[in-house]
Amino acid sequence: MAKKPDNTPRTKSPAPKVRGGNGVDVDLIRWMLSLTPLERLRAGQQFANSIMRLRARKTKA
Repeated sequence: MAKKPDNTPRTKSPAPKVRGGNGVDVDLIRWMLSLTPLERLRAGQQFANSIMRLRARKTKA
């Protein structure tokens, strides 16, 4: 029987950072490509939620 995929997004980017010739973070690209489409969406949504929380705190302060 096939093992069910883990739907938990991976949150740690591999280290050390590798920069391309034009300043592109190659490790970040590789990390994102290692995720499933659903994991990428979840990571992006978590990032967007974090930005919204930070903006909400800024307006309260």
